[in-house]
Amino acid sequence: MMIGDTILFHPYKNKNKPAFASLKFSGYLCNLNNVDNYMIKFHDVKTTDRELIQRYTLCGDRMNCDLSFANIISWRFLYNTQIAEVDGFLVFRFYTGHHLAYMAPVWKCKWEEGMRECFAAVVRQMRDDAIILGHPFLMLGVCSYMTKILEETFPETFYIKPDRDHFDYIYTREKLATLSGKKLQGKRNHCNKFRKSFPNYEYRPLTKDMIPECIAVEESWRAVTKDDTDESEELSEELRSMTRVFDLWDEIGALGGTIWVDGKLIAFTFGCPITNTVFDVCVEKADTAYEGAFSIINQEFAQHLPEQYEYMNREEDLGIEGLRYAKLSYKPDILLEKNVIMEKYPLAQEETQEEIKEETIALWRDTFHDVEPFIQLYFSRVFKPEYNVICQVNQHTVAALQTLPYTMKYYSEEVRTAYISGVSVREEYRKQNMGNNLMSQAHFRLYHKDIVFATLIPAEEWLYDWYARCGYTRNITCTPDPKEVDKMDFKTFDEWQRKKDCVLLHDEEGLEIIKEDNRLTLTLNPTEQQETKDIPAMIRVINAEKALELYAQRHPERTENIRVYDDSDIPMNNTYFQIKRGHVVRTNRPLPDTRSLTIAELADYIFKDDSLEMNLMLN
Repeated sequence: MMIGDTILFHPYKNKNKPAFASLKFSGYLCNLNNVDNYMIKFHDVKTTDRELIQRYTLCGDRMNCDLSFANIISWRFLYNTQIAEVDGFLVFRFYTGHHLAYMAPVWKCKWEEGMRECFAAVVRQMRDDAIILGHPFLMLGVCSYMTKILEETFPETFYIKPDRDHFDYIYTREKLATLSGKKLQGKRNHCNKFRKSFPNYEYRPLTKDMIPECIAVEESWRAVTKDDTDESEELSEELRSMTRVFDLWDEIGALGGTIWVDGKLIAFTFGCPITNTVFDVCVEKADTAYEGAFSIINQEFAQHLPEQYEYMNREEDLGIEGLRYAKLSYKPDILLEKNVIMEKYPLAQEETQEEIKEETIALWRDTFHDVEPFIQLYFSRVFKPEYNVICQVNQHTVAALQTLPYTMKYYSEEVRTAYISGVSVREEYRKQNMGNNLMSQAHFRLYHKDIVFATLIPAEEWLYDWYARCGYTRNITCTPDPKEVDKMDFKTFDEWQRKKDCVLLHDEEGLEIIKEDNRLTLTLNPTEQQETKDIPAMIRVINAEKALELYAQRHPERTENIRVYDDSDIPMNNTYFQIKRGHVVRTNRPLPDTRSLTIAELADYIFKDDSLEMNLMLN
């Protein structure tokens, strides 16, 4: 779906100073008419956003289960959900797989025809936001009455496709509570049989003190449901989501019910309001040893749910045949159609790669004020379109960066890394969060290229704090060049660099480029002295699992459970890892006695006993 990678890195080019690279996107062109209109100010969704979100959802008419606050919060670990208010609408941004996606904007009231233009204007801003982040626009969960607006406002722009696997099954609460009518006779029979088999059963509202017993029921259900050879990733993710709700029970405002037989909890369910009249059932579990337990918890919960809820949304079937059959068997009153909205021409671009390169060079000149011979050296022998990430406004490149590939020698292992170079933003766009967004996209793309670490050298002291907020730590040092490196052949140099335990390696072509740069420097500044002191550099973990594998191999004696959290750039890193006997197991299932680390703290954890080096960087 994307052509290349461009990142913003802001280098102040100076032979004796590392460059703060300017960020740049490669390949996917962002042609925007007004930069002020597309820079939506998103923030990570938190439990404290409950009032804000429900201010929009509860009084509205959107029945999507995606808008249940319990779902929004409990699945954030997987989707990295962010929110923003835009011109009277609430906008959600998240990741699905490798792709950035959005939910249809949410309004505070019932839909009225007069809202069409405002709705379309917000969608236009969302589309611009996606483009600036290098992603073709993707919007999910779009109800049918919105698609006509999109077709009329954006002709020949989007593919609109119903997503049957994610249609919501919605029933009247009364139907599920009474199970009346001939079509539901089988369901009534299941419940009656359960009541006859267990006449002393009890229904109780789910309270926090019951959570340990609920988890025991879930584990029993999982033991019967999971595949014999491999635990389903979906089940593991569902468990993590459920645990999140239990951990935040009061903050989320969930409601639940339980069934007890002879003092033993054998079934439970819980959910959260979508609107003031629609309730979302998030989870329903039962001990399968008790025949009819699923039917009875379904009916009893509907009977005890406050009467203000006219409808109950029992969510999607995800294309699972058995689940679809079960949901259809309850005869839904509404099968809520949801559509996928996708760009028709995501790779269309009006600039050729050569024109992009020329604009990138011009941006470099304006940002770093380098001498022309160095610029020609860099862009003829270092730069490649696939390293380049750019952002365009009005069809002109206003920001750019390169991700240069390097191999890191980490003791006996060789690891794929990237060096962030040339981050540059045109001056009038530097205070609009563009740099943060582009760094974020650079990290996301590097992850999907199997890069394990990213490195850089800040040009000025204040930049260390800015890069730290991007997840970088001072766990690597730029050391002085070896003596008389310009006279070394590659074999001699390679022997020198490989004597180090942990170092970024230069190949033969890279060494020749450095020698040429040194010759240029001596020609232009014959009296200039080479810097001989260490310079603090920075490193960021891009792939947490592969980074921890290196650590585990290095420390086979260590046994520890790690939880990585709060990596907003690479949500795939936010999960649990078990380190044991030199190996790492990744899981979405919460682990006991877990050490929680941010992505920056993870780098400190991995490299606390190491001395990482880089040298001869082209700065």
